[in-house]
Amino acid sequence: MKPKQIIIMALACLLTFNVMAQSESEAWFEQGNAAYNEGNYASAIELYNKVVSADYVSGPLFFNLGNAYYKTKDYAHAILNYEKALKLDPSNDDVRINLEIANLAIADRIEPIPLPFYVKGWNSLKNSFSPDMWAVVTIVLLALFLLSLFVFLVSRRLALRKAGFFTGLVTFVVFAVSFFVALQKRSDMLHLDEAIVTTPTVTVKSSPNATSVDLFVLHEGTKLKVLGESEGWHKVKIANGSVGWLSTESMELF
Repeated sequence: MKPKQIIIMALACLLTFNVMAQSESEAWFEQGNAAYNEGNYASAIELYNKVVSADYVSGPLFFNLGNAYYKTKDYAHAILNYEKALKLDPSNDDVRINLEIANLAIADRIEPIPLPFYVKGWNSLKNSFSPDMWAVVTIVLLALFLLSLFVFLVSRRLALRKAGFFTGLVTFVVFAVSFFVALQKRSDMLHLDEAIVTTPTVTVKSSPNATSVDLFVLHEGTKLKVLGESEGWHKVKIANGSVGWLSTESMELF
């Protein structure tokens, strides 16, 4: 058999495997939905987690998984999955409302540090669209910029050249902002720099060592910002700005 034929057969097998895996994941998802609707939340969690283990991710999947965990009063994993859903679809009000409700069920009430107005504005802009939608917006703006550039370069009428120039200038600026936001959203998706405490009670340490000084105590469901890592420990920051070290096994990154 020729090398070219081997490559084609390998690609065909890979494509078939991917289609079968996706079909199986969709079946698990639908079965999970059915189990949830029947009130069998433990089975729903098991089926949804099978989909997650198959490397299939989506906003609805994590939202439904969060709802199932909430029904079993596992608020830490409910919050974790709502947060994952928001990363994929930050404009989803249903997810945001359920996350707020779940946060009312946990022990810690941490007052966050007020953010500067420009940080709030930037976060609001980032979260106005999902990562995929920002990619679409960026491509559309690039196409409009190229069209405006084409009009400016080929048109013989002064009015059209002016329109093409100024439209292209504005479109390019907006495209640059959109491109930067899309890159940052992608970076947020790829980097696991946040976490949820999944241990009922855990003591935050002053250094990555079990014998170091105790700083404060956290409870399951608390959200953390991950700042660094050292041999089974993570340096974390909570909403009020306090910083310390937690063992990796006491949290789940997202």
